[in-house]
Amino acid sequence: MRCLGAPAKFGASRDMLQYIWSKLYAQWLRSQLVRRLPKIELKHGTGTNLILGIARNYSISDLRPFVRSARKFHDCRILLVINNDPELGKALEAEGVDCVLEDVSSSLGRPHMNFARVTDYVAVLQALSGQVERVFLADTRDVVFQSDIFEALPDAPMIFFEEGKGFSLESAGWNGNAIRRTFGLPVYDQIKHHEVICSGTVLGRHGVTLMYCWEKLLLGQMVRRRHHMRSGVDQATTNVIARVNLVPSSVVMPYDGAVATLSGHNTNFLSVKDGLLVTAQGGVPAAIHQYDRNPAVRDFVYATYDGPKSGKAGDKSKDSTLRKKLRVAFGLQGP
Repeated sequence: MRCLGAPAKFGASRDMLQYIWSKLYAQWLRSQLVRRLPKIELKHGTGTNLILGIARNYSISDLRPFVRSARKFHDCRILLVINNDPELGKALEAEGVDCVLEDVSSSLGRPHMNFARVTDYVAVLQALSGQVERVFLADTRDVVFQSDIFEALPDAPMIFFEEGKGFSLESAGWNGNAIRRTFGLPVYDQIKHHEVICSGTVLGRHGVTLMYCWEKLLLGQMVRRRHHMRSGVDQATTNVIARVNLVPSSVVMPYDGAVATLSGHNTNFLSVKDGLLVTAQGGVPAAIHQYDRNPAVRDFVYATYDGPKSGKAGDKSKDSTLRKKLRVAFGLQGP
């Protein structure tokens, strides 16, 4: 009888942890609803287009390829959210980039950092209401520009970008599993034939982008406890939003278009020619994402923009406190 009862007890314990997690995530999300908005003075660039990125835990050498290429080809606003690091802030200001200096508060219920960053997007976009019309949300460590991203793309409500050719949710195990385990088989079966969309590059109008971010956070309430610990939740929510049309009139662009993404089997479709990164068909993408997955492309970018001296740029975040490690171990907080 004891053996027969063990699975039931285990299931009850698991359900209790899930209930606790859901309460903690809801509490964290409520705190973001009333979060103090940053005071932002846009001092660099002109106009109402904005490139927005989260750049916590990176050094200035990690960020130079992003900021220098962005400023080379854009006179728009460029804003990075970083830790409360005045020296890094000064270095970025010298590159013509505005900054928000704000540490991440460590709290129970906060999901994985890749997903939690959406609240930074929300805070900045709310603070800049009325000042910004189009927004390019971009990863900062592995994105480099070759022309004006806003001129290269249509003025659609929202534009998503596929990761690669022949890289469907059904064939891409990591992405497919994130969808299936997060939202269940019915949703997965409905969208599994679609190509994977990358969550690291998204362009949209200000109000639509703000709605998209809130949709991601609200969908997070559906995510089971353990999967909040994983970075795949960020991409899973983006793919669900795009593929079940939660942002009407959104556009999905191919992996080798204005934003070229080096992912999966497609890491080698770009080459260096006459000082540019070009496709086999001779196209010159306006931006390249995940360029560090191709060593030759990465080394060219680092040499061009004084990036890290060797290897990949690195996330310098530390997991050093016993309290945080215990929260992560029990599934009550993302790393």
